[in-house]
Amino acid sequence: MRETLLPDQVAIHTRADLAPLEPAFASALAVIRARHGLTSETVSRAETGSSPVFLLDDCAVKLVPPQWRMELDREVLALEAAHDKLTVRTPAVRATGTIDAWTYMVTERCAGVSMKVAGPSMDAGARRRVSAQVGEALASLHGVSTRGLDALRCDWREFARARIAAVQGFQRRTGLHESAVERIAAVLEEAAPLIVDDRRALLHGDLHHEHALVERDGDRWNLVGVIDFGDAVIGHPEYDLVTPAFFVAGPDRGALLAMFDAMGFVCDERSSRRLAAWSALHQYNALARFLPANHRADALDELRARYWPTV
Repeated sequence: MRETLLPDQVAIHTRADLAPLEPAFASALAVIRARHGLTSETVSRAETGSSPVFLLDDCAVKLVPPQWRMELDREVLALEAAHDKLTVRTPAVRATGTIDAWTYMVTERCAGVSMKVAGPSMDAGARRRVSAQVGEALASLHGVSTRGLDALRCDWREFARARIAAVQGFQRRTGLHESAVERIAAVLEEAAPLIVDDRRALLHGDLHHEHALVERDGDRWNLVGVIDFGDAVIGHPEYDLVTPAFFVAGPDRGALLAMFDAMGFVCDERSSRRLAAWSALHQYNALARFLPANHRADALDELRARYWPTV
């Protein structure tokens, strides 16, 4: 009987929860390397991510616990649909498999460093250029055919209703002051209707600064890749603007408007209110992280002015 390498049940809430499993991960990676002939001389761990990701010379191995198997299935489906169809690279899927109850994916390794690393050294012009390129990449992603992607479909109006039901609890738990939490209902009412048309597209779902890869070409920074499609879904294209607006463009009016224009989004008064509402509703967007600790009831209005400037 073969020895079990990885536990069937594991609680992972933070990266620190992975530490006791590091020896098991090393053993599992050895199996994967032997299984797929991965002969890289160097191996390192990605510094971020809730699942362990191993970086080899020309590929990456993502190892996913049982409770997130569906997310990996979705990521594989989205990556295969998007590969070679965007304005920038997305990693090609080379192999998938299982070890015990865990699943894994081997992809090519994309060039570049994350915006999280490079962003602080960028001047305003570089950030605006990269933000526009993010908008272009999203536009190209949203143009990918959704045929054969039924596993990524959801009822977007039901998704909105579910987020509305959960939003106050989520934002309260993640540090939003109660006075601002109480303002959310009015923000949603002022934004109605939240879904203005029936457009649906393949969305990345969480294109933040760790998932946007950039490279320097002389004195110019350029977006060269987009990674981590674990939150991919078929939904309304506007939802995909929330995360990069906060994490890539930031509160830079020029960068934000460059991103909006490249994606074909016009930020007038109504759409500004709508995207401010989606900023609160986004399933990962904890608004408190963008506010001072002593923020007031009007903090959400300040965020709308800062991140969804009208033209």
